[in-house]
Order: sequence, then structure tokens, then C-alpha cells
Amino acid sequence: MSIAEVIEKYLQLINTEFFAKYEKSLTIAIQTGLIKGYIQGSDEPNMVKSIVESINKENHLHKSHFDGFSISTKSIFIHGKQSVVEFEYYDTKTHRELGDLIFIISVFYKNKKYFEKFTITQSKKAKKDFRLDLSNKEQIYLLSRFPSFKGHGSLIPNTEFCLPNYSGCLGSFNLLFSPGDFVFISARQLECILGNRKSINIIDIAKLWKPPCAFYPTLFYFDPLDYLRYKLLLELLNSLRYCPYLPHCMGVLGVSHYASNIHDFVDKYLRGYIGELNFLDGEAYNKPAYDFLRELLSALKIKARRDGNQELVKFVEEFFNRDGNQRGMKENIEFDYEGGGIGITHTSIDLGEGRE
Repeated sequence: MSIAEVIEKYLQLINTEFFAKYEKSLTIAIQTGLIKGYIQGSDEPNMVKSIVESINKENHLHKSHFDGFSISTKSIFIHGKQSVVEFEYYDTKTHRELGDLIFIISVFYKNKKYFEKFTITQSKKAKKDFRLDLSNKEQIYLLSRFPSFKGHGSLIPNTEFCLPNYSGCLGSFNLLFSPGDFVFISARQLECILGNRKSINIIDIAKLWKPPCAFYPTLFYFDPLDYLRYKLLLELLNSLRYCPYLPHCMGVLGVSHYASNIHDFVDKYLRGYIGELNFLDGEAYNKPAYDFLRELLSALKIKARRDGNQELVKFVEEFFNRDGNQRGMKENIEFDYEGGGIGITHTSIDLGEGRE
């Protein structure tokens, strides 16, 4: 099965009422978690925990089927110390939290994984006047530029990671505001907007909306080896009745650095516009990012087995099983067993046989 044919199935899916209903259900679940967090006066880590709990309460999100298609979203929160990493910040060794929530999306067809993207997100609560304290420039630097880093007394493995950020959306921020919503923005774009300031009004950020980049000009532009496949893909996609260049952006697997609210974010997330592509057509694409995600998940499973957390063990095993016979799972990883403080939300889209 060619990539172009898989994309056509994906485009068929997003044009269904089933997809629209699932999108709204996931949006409501995330928003409900945030509203609960605001009512309880929660800090950012507990806000993430509240989102995870809200998603997991909605059983229909765990597996929904329609006409050969299926979508599943599952979420976990790992309790423990913050996921801190060590890196160089202008010749100074620095320690900062890597992030508090990772969004992953995987796309399958006929039991084969074709695409996977993820973003490492940090949540920041706006104050009552909608102003955000962004004086922690080191963390913005980390998530926008991804210098070499390794875990420091945390769940993040004590291995040096050097992650390319081709899309500019490997690292991101969820800027939370009352009564229960957020603006999603890539760390790279946030750094550009912030400049030398230490705070910014979320209303100013909300003015940034623009159409996301459609699929085919962005997926392969940094890899000359894909030139012939890119040309072939252009020809096929231009013949489809679902054109990613339509004004309403009815496309998939593009790149978006911004979502103005949860509804906008979930729509882009489920269409594969959020995050860094790390897996393509049966093999690692951004291999360092691919390896990092699997080392982290391996550490989660090792910790979960020791803690007797069967729910977390099952979550990780399901991920690796669909990867193909536990491919990528590692056993000998150095990390702090007391680490945690991070959530993971994973959505699997199975295109099945699609529709004729």
C-alpha cells in the first residue's frame, strides 16, 4: 500500500460525521478536566492529571468504530518528581523540567503503522488578568532549540539525547486560562513572540491565528532522498477530491505551530498537524526523536512493573505491541525510579479497509 493511498483513506475519515463527533467528545473531555482543575485551584501538574483523568473516564474514547475506521485515545499520568533534564544554557549547566504532557498520534492501515508524531508540551497558567509569567527563559530555550540533554534525577533516561526539531513543533506550550481552555503554541514561535520580555498577555497571542501548512509541501521538504516519492505524491494528491489547500484546510499530516483554543487544537491533533514526525511508512523518520520516545516509554514500563502499576504496564505494552513485537522496547535504562510528574496522551487512528 502506497503512502498516498493511506493518506486518501485518512482524508476520507476526516470527512465523516463519525470523525467530527469523536473530535468534539475528546475536546469536551480535555476541557472538562481543565474546568475541574480551575475549580479546585490546581497547579499545572495537577491540571495535567485532571485532563488525564477526564479522558480516561470517557470509555467511548478508548475505542470507537465506524465503517472500517477506528479511533482510540488513552492517557496516563506518572506520579513522582518532575521530569527534569540537564543541558547547557549559554555555557552554564542548567536543570529544567522537560515538559508535563506528551501528545502522541499514530496512524495505522491494515495493522501497519504509517505515521507517528508527538510533541512535548509544558503547561503554563495565565493569571486573572490573562497575563503569563514566562520568565523561565531556560525552559523556553530547551523546548524551542533542543540542545543536547539528559535526565537529571527524573524519569527521563540518563542518556544524552540530541533531538532534531525539523517541524519546529517538537516542543510546545499549553497556555491555560480560566474557566477552562488553552492556547497551544510551539516553543519556537513563543520564543520569537516573547523576545526579551518576561511576560505576555494571552490575548496578544490569540491574534496569531493563521491557516496551518498543508500536508505535502512540508512532510518531505527537508529530505532530498524523498524527492521522487514527493513528486509522485504530488501527482496523486492533486487528483484527490479532498484537497489540502482548500480554505477550510481539509488536510492531514501538515504542520501547525498554533491553536487558538482546545477545539482548534483537538481538530489539528487528530488530523496529524501537531508535533514532530518521528515515524514514516514502517521505519523511523526522525530517528533520534523516535528513539527518545521509546526509551522514555521503556523507562515507564520498568517503573510501572516495579510499582505494580498494571494500568501503566498495559498502556506501554499496547503501544509497543502495535509497533511490532515489542520493537524499540529496552530493558537496560538508567533513570530515577522516583521520577514522574508527566502525562502522556496517545491517539491511535486505524484506517482499516476504509471506504470504497
